[in-house]
Amino acid sequence: MAGVHRTLSAYVAGQIIPPFLIGLFAFTLVFLTGRIVQLIELVVSRGAPAGQIARLFALVLPTLLETTLPMAFLLGILYGCGRLSRDNETLALKACGVGPFHFLIPVGLVALAVSLLTLGLSVFVRPAANLAVKQELYAIARNRAGSLLKERVFNDVFPDVLIYVDRVVPPGNTFQGILIVDQRDRNAENLIIARVALLLAGTDSIGLRLYDGMIHERQKKRAGFSRTSFNVYNLHLESDRLLSPLAPGRRSPEDMSLKGLRETIRSKSARGASAIPEVMETHRRFAFPFAPLVFAVLGIAIVLTPRRPSAGRSHGVASCLAWLFAYYALLSVGTAMAENGKIPPGLGPWLPNLIVGLISIHLFIRALKESPSPLPATVRSRLQALGRRLVTRREAPQR
Repeated sequence: MAGVHRTLSAYVAGQIIPPFLIGLFAFTLVFLTGRIVQLIELVVSRGAPAGQIARLFALVLPTLLETTLPMAFLLGILYGCGRLSRDNETLALKACGVGPFHFLIPVGLVALAVSLLTLGLSVFVRPAANLAVKQELYAIARNRAGSLLKERVFNDVFPDVLIYVDRVVPPGNTFQGILIVDQRDRNAENLIIARVALLLAGTDSIGLRLYDGMIHERQKKRAGFSRTSFNVYNLHLESDRLLSPLAPGRRSPEDMSLKGLRETIRSKSARGASAIPEVMETHRRFAFPFAPLVFAVLGIAIVLTPRRPSAGRSHGVASCLAWLFAYYALLSVGTAMAENGKIPPGLGPWLPNLIVGLISIHLFIRALKESPSPLPATVRSRLQALGRRLVTRREAPQR
């Protein structure tokens, strides 16, 4: 009997893995398409070298795989095990006394492997990869920021600063004919004119060194202008909107290690600040890898629940997409409610697992109740013979 169960486990796992791998490739490619457009824009607009773009591709993959692994696993169950249901093999196995729990063992083992892999990506790989991506993008933006300023248009890439450039001198860090409208000061507005400007890019800031120009300053509370001439003037540009999310040392919760998240939560709690993003990110790193285990119960329950004979091969794909939509809709709702303080921040990332998990358990119990075959004895004996032949045929090559 142990050999029969091993054979059945290997057979069921063999039905799941091929569509799982195909789904993993397809889902990852779909998510990667949007990133490809962004990376192509870096090449075209900022002249990023091909080697740097290749590194960005490699660093983006862990984030995508963390999302697509559970999705592909659900597709593998619904499509792979759905074939067993379409071919009436599950019905034959039920007649042989093989119930939902027997399917749960091989599917659960595959789910556990996918969960552990997703957990490793979520806890260790993705934060480091996210930080490396931002550092690469920061380096590109810092070294090639001059490419953001276009000739003979008002450029608004910096907050509250309009920059007009008459001519960009190759390779792009020197400009001629500069007009700058600086509205960062709430009490005054500066109009700066310069003959030449040189871009200054530091490790965490960007500025312009202006030569041979004039500053017209207008105070908002009084009429008239004050005028100041200069030979050299350094203008610091607030680059927060452009570079702050990318700058090293300015980490978002998605880039922090678990230790860093815990320290940030303690620090914010000690001074009475809100630590909702850090708490949510901490729980998210464990909630999302738990999804394959929920999908394992859900998939078995759906596959073993009788459905219309007209359901074809596309039923597994359609069912997978519908449940994934429901899961991510619940995740969005849970995230929004947690951010608004309507539920505890730690509950938000777990909300889809809880709701989909309860539904999965309900469907699995229904599948358990339907496992005894209600067929007549003659039909049941023929199905039992068919089930024994299926198991024997799969077990024979191993002897």
